[in-house]
Amino acid sequence: MAEIDDLRTQMAALEDRVRDLHQELARAAVGRIRSMRDTRRCPACGGGHLFRMAATEMAHAGPKPLAIHHTSGFWGTTIKGQVEYFVCRGCLLIESHAIDLAGIEHDGKTVIAIDPEPDVPAEGPFR
Repeated sequence: MAEIDDLRTQMAALEDRVRDLHQELARAAVGRIRSMRDTRRCPACGGGHLFRMAATEMAHAGPKPLAIHHTSGFWGTTIKGQVEYFVCRGCLLIESHAIDLAGIEHDGKTVIAIDPEPDVPAEGPFR
């Protein structure tokens, strides 16, 4: 019987630790929205019934892939950064993502790169 009591004590301690870790994880995730693309779950309603589809736009010759950047040349327009949608079938939330950024370069005019601000020094006059 002492062995069963020891196991129950260990189980209770583990349950307490799991509860603490769950609360810690919830605090760490505050303000951070995880995408449907990563979680396969809707961040609004929690549903898992989604559609994933390529985004298209209408052109004079019919539908063409929607992209975040276009370059015109002699032989036509080149698209870069094709877009895809994730749609929750429960609450109808739509999320859009660039499939990749290959070939898109910062030019300071049509494409502007924004980099993170440097960390504030812990000491010194600029805190």
